[in-house]
Amino acid sequence: MRIHLNVSLINIINEGAQMKTNSDDRSTVCYFSHRLDTNISIQLEPQIEEASQPGKQLIFDFSEVEYISSSFLRICLKKWKEFGENNFWIRNPKPDIKRVFKIAGLEQLIRE
Repeated sequence: MRIHLNVSLINIINEGAQMKTNSDDRSTVCYFSHRLDTNISIQLEPQIEEASQPGKQLIFDFSEVEYISSSFLRICLKKWKEFGENNFWIRNPKPDIKRVFKIAGLEQLIRE
């Protein structure tokens, strides 16, 4: 079995947010950090689209996310609808982020 690994790092300098991707043959994991506010969401959406590859799982890792806006919730919901529940999910949210998803009725996007 041959595994191709592709790692990239995207910094949004003005706000300090960061998105790092790690891809292999089966999945792409997007690691986010800091605040995913509306401005950052607008800036990250094209990079998320670029990282999204049909036929692969797409996973968002929120272990370092401190805040999430409704704009980023929309991106998550869009990706969940695009990829389906078996091929898109969010992992490692902090309790406050998990609570936001629960309040929004989107807790099904989170896998522990």
